[in-house]
Amino acid sequence: MSRPNIKNLRSSDSPPVARRLGGTAAERPRDEAPHGVPVALRSAQHVFVSRGRFEQAWSRRIVLVEWVISGEAEMSLGGGERFRFGPGEVAVYLPSIPMRFRALAPVNEMCWFTLDGPLADSFAMELDLRPGVYPYGAAPVEQIHELMDSLTDHTVQGRRRASLLGIRMLYQVADVVRTPEVPSVVSRAQQLIQQEFADPDLSAASIAERLHYHRVSLSRLFHRHSGITLIDYLTHVRLQEAKALLGHTPDKIAQVARKCGFREVSYFSRWMKKHTGVPPKQMRNAPPPL
Repeated sequence: MSRPNIKNLRSSDSPPVARRLGGTAAERPRDEAPHGVPVALRSAQHVFVSRGRFEQAWSRRIVLVEWVISGEAEMSLGGGERFRFGPGEVAVYLPSIPMRFRALAPVNEMCWFTLDGPLADSFAMELDLRPGVYPYGAAPVEQIHELMDSLTDHTVQGRRRASLLGIRMLYQVADVVRTPEVPSVVSRAQQLIQQEFADPDLSAASIAERLHYHRVSLSRLFHRHSGITLIDYLTHVRLQEAKALLGHTPDKIAQVARKCGFREVSYFSRWMKKHTGVPPKQMRNAPPPL
């Protein structure tokens, strides 16, 4: 892949949105994750881009892993945290919190891949991956190109093969990143939420009380080591369960609401629409993706 001519590129001419200057990319057609593929490879790219911000992805429910081969970039998370990264580092993003990416040099050579599907973010969290920037080493350019090749097969079998390659890459990243050990009280809070999310009285205060911890201190510790707030994690677990029940069981919406910790169906419906964009009835009636 030839490097673009940058002689006429000046920082003052750089547009607010990063422009692709060269390289190769592959992306799954703009549909939902294929039926029967709970963790699906969505895109892979090896590109040169100008200075500027990246436009919002067409799907916000993605796991993104990104490397800078030359140049510099910045990832901003919802809480205001900013992480600059360059060659030898990797940026990890999970869909639990909002984020923005910016390319900072006049020309930046970058590569990345994204995963989506109903279990993508849960799978990444089970690998102890958290949003942030970590030391990594040389970017896995050959493997990124292998991912791009796999995305040319749009059959279910092809998408499953692409999914397996993406999962393999995620395992590789998790092995290298080695996020700091999570304090036992944070792990216990996560386990408590995973086991008792159906309890409508479960809250940050009740969790802290049961763990004999100050609520504010627990919330700060949880956010520091997981990248999201205690309540956001509870929301995430309930949302994944609701999607699974609506998509794969004959349970009535009222039953799904109770199993996810909601006493009132009307509130559950508003809550689902807020977090997914559609009410539960519409989610249930939607045809399965091709």
